[in-house]
Amino acid sequence: MFSFTQKSTSTGLAAAKPAPRESNAVTDGALLLRAAAGEEAAFASLYGRYERKLLAYFLPRCNHDRALAGDLLQQVFLQLLESKVYTAAENGEARDNLSSLLFTIAANLLKNTYRSRERRQRREDVYRETRSIAEIPEEVMIDRTALTHALTKLPEEQQLCLRLRFVRGMSILEIAELIGKPEGTVKSRIHYGLGKLRKMLAKTTKIN
Repeated sequence: MFSFTQKSTSTGLAAAKPAPRESNAVTDGALLLRAAAGEEAAFASLYGRYERKLLAYFLPRCNHDRALAGDLLQQVFLQLLESKVYTAAENGEARDNLSSLLFTIAANLLKNTYRSRERRQRREDVYRETRSIAEIPEEVMIDRTALTHALTKLPEEQQLCLRLRFVRGMSILEIAELIGKPEGTVKSRIHYGLGKLRKMLAKTTKIN
């Protein structure tokens, strides 16, 4: 099986050795067959044939983050090596054009990258919200009556979001879908609601 031979400094994945450009008359399938037979120069030629096209696809979708685009490019070809198409090439069968497959892999990688970032952002939001709750004086948090009374003084939309978030344990997305508002609106209501709660409860503590 073909394998990368030089380490990539940006991703830790191996990269193919540079090779002279193959004529466009040589099909993708022919190059893949040769690569599957162990010819590293053939794989390098296939990589070079799609490198610019894939980078041009990734860059505007990655906010022109070249490091991320380069990492995704490497992952496209790594997934090619792990694909059924490559396995078929090892058995002497290959399709003539790989463009559709490579760009399908690229699109899926982008989706997974965005989903991962969204999950990370949700975790960070929850952490910040938890920190906000932690900043409310401990002695007041114990006094559930004071907390309940303070909640009733908040605007209804902020009360609702806070109760759904911290009493029922719903996610920002779930709350947004339930009340029919954007996630940003839910986050804003929770943020300002917590701010008001802290101020009201802090005053109560000082008085006592």
